[in-house]
Amino acid sequence: MCKARPKSAKNASLNRPLPYLFATLMWLSVCSAAVFGQDKPTKQGSLKPDSTKVTVNEGTPLKEGAQLKEVQISGTKQTFYNNKGNIKVNIENTIFAQTPSVIELLSKMPTVQLSNDRENINIIGRGEPLIYLDNQRITVNDLNNLSTDEIKAIEIIHNPSSKYEAEGRSVIVITRKKQKEDGSKVGLTSTNSFKRYFHTRNGFQVNTKKNKLTLKGGLQYNHQNLWESNGNDFSIPAQDIATNYRVYSIGTRIQAILNGGLYYHLNETDYLSADINKRIQDGDFLNTTNTTTALPGVTDHIYTLNNNQGERPLFNASINFNKKVKQLDGQLFLGAQYAQFAHDVSNTVYNNINHTAAVLNQTRLQNYGAEVITGRADFDKMIAPEMKLEVGTSLSAATSRSGLRQTEYDPIIETSSQFEYGERLYAAYTQLSGELDKLTYTAGLRMEHANNEGEGSSSSLLLKKKTTDFFPKASLSLPLSDANNLSLNYAKTISRPNYAALSQITIYINPYFEWANNININPAIKQELSATVQLKNSSLSLSYYKVNDPVYYAIEYDDANRKLRMIHTNYESETGLNLMVTVPFKYKNWTSTNTFNGAASKVKDPAARSNKMKPYLYVYSNNQLSLPAGYTLMISGWAISKRNDGVFDQSAMYAIDTALSKTFAKKLTATVSYNSILSSTESKENFATNNVVARGIYYPDVREVALSIKYAFGNIKESKFKYKEVNDGKSRIN
Repeated sequence: MCKARPKSAKNASLNRPLPYLFATLMWLSVCSAAVFGQDKPTKQGSLKPDSTKVTVNEGTPLKEGAQLKEVQISGTKQTFYNNKGNIKVNIENTIFAQTPSVIELLSKMPTVQLSNDRENINIIGRGEPLIYLDNQRITVNDLNNLSTDEIKAIEIIHNPSSKYEAEGRSVIVITRKKQKEDGSKVGLTSTNSFKRYFHTRNGFQVNTKKNKLTLKGGLQYNHQNLWESNGNDFSIPAQDIATNYRVYSIGTRIQAILNGGLYYHLNETDYLSADINKRIQDGDFLNTTNTTTALPGVTDHIYTLNNNQGERPLFNASINFNKKVKQLDGQLFLGAQYAQFAHDVSNTVYNNINHTAAVLNQTRLQNYGAEVITGRADFDKMIAPEMKLEVGTSLSAATSRSGLRQTEYDPIIETSSQFEYGERLYAAYTQLSGELDKLTYTAGLRMEHANNEGEGSSSSLLLKKKTTDFFPKASLSLPLSDANNLSLNYAKTISRPNYAALSQITIYINPYFEWANNININPAIKQELSATVQLKNSSLSLSYYKVNDPVYYAIEYDDANRKLRMIHTNYESETGLNLMVTVPFKYKNWTSTNTFNGAASKVKDPAARSNKMKPYLYVYSNNQLSLPAGYTLMISGWAISKRNDGVFDQSAMYAIDTALSKTFAKKLTATVSYNSILSSTESKENFATNNVVARGIYYPDVREVALSIKYAFGNIKESKFKYKEVNDGKSRIN
């Protein structure tokens, strides 16, 4: 497909005033509450934070000592939890569980932004997060192997502890459900939607539990008809050169996803689990580009056809073991993971210059493959009644290979190139946490040693680096009253380029422009100070950060070959200030969660044109209403104002989604959703580097009408498993 927007690709915008958009969203919520408001509920007990009603064979007297064969529990479950600026969202048994895919589900989370191609995730004001599935780190690609029906909760942690890798200032933790009763469940899902073209997702998931053993398996089949478009105006004033293009990408993506796993419960504290996922994906895309190029004395009009055919298989397997070590009175966790990813693509490019005839310009065969093996060990122990010690180590070994075979015609020129990359990452951490009087504290130190080597078929493809870095983290929480507290945090983190960025894969747009990767990117080192005030369920956070060697897109011009390249590169520095406010609201059957984020950042680099910094405001609101007859209505939306970080000038963006869901006979759940019912239709980004000015425009395909149907059947037996209730809040990471 054609390349998504540079920097942190996001959905696009119209020039509608931000306050008006948010007021519209809140007005819709209030009107819905007024129109669909129910009568006062019948008398029931209230168990905060969730409201629950217990009914026992109403109207039938109970004999003394009689056993209850059936107890019906109904009520509303709190969806959003806010603690010290971290947000946890319950997915199980909520309208979020009806979202067609996990990627789309994340797009509805507060502060989460997705790129146009749905292959990159950013947290507003914090950059790209780490993603964890239970105890294992995963990638965005792995999310496509999950079903939303498997997920119990999603947590966005803004101040992760030293237990997590030093990479990333935020962590998204996805927790899966665990079946507690003996029996079997089978779930069937089907989602059909219309964007510009038709999409269908179909799958089934089976779970069975007998005594201590739980088995699961599933199959998904997805057929997507995709559309994407972007354009850029480039100019080089010093050489009187100007060129512009507009590219459209239309294609088909077919996915088959298989998954399986087991969970063996050894005793109350020990378990063994294993998961395996396999994705088969084929894609066939046609890129069409209209280009105008003006050189001194010459103007050309070029129409380009680029046929793309490729495969992107993915394999992932993991095993976890958790055991209580009685001799040391501590808990041991061991985990191992193997992942394999490939991206093979063939291109056939035709160019029609000045409305003459389409001529075969070149053919390309590009391949990329990566293998990653990781292992980790964590041990924690209470060394005093109010003091916990955690230590751990991890090892990651990655190998990737990329190759290019290219044939240019008229005249015929054949070129080939190979590049192999290897990375070894060794890490160890220690962390102490506990309470002292009324203070809660966490102090940790993580060491990471990276060994990076790369070698290719030319001298320019040579890479050899060895680095050892220490990453301290600390937090202190002071109670202000029973329900209020003040938290202070410091963290040093790192952002390393992903393996695909260290390859030779390029995307041909026209004879004068292509998107390319850069093997010489350095990691970005970040330091951050933050303070959070928690006032009951609301919070206010203020943070300041500084980054050395931040990575963004830049434009380079090759004068000898008359070609522009958009590549990732290290900028000199970035500093920023963020103020985030989270305010929940509840009135009768209306529940609302709202997030406001005001931010300002400054990016500097000698090769980039410096502009005046312009702060921005981000607003998120999620509103859920319980309607008569068991219907649930959700209206959610976000908006971000115009902004400039000193280099990148970006336009405003916004989107509002709606969904209506109902469960029939406890087995069949139907959800109708209209995503981006009000949304921006384009986004703009302007910047200048290396004396080249770029004015970009990006068109997402986000407006969607979808019907999702889930059917579950199975037999759940009486369980002998002794379930010990656990307060999820106690396991939150400070």
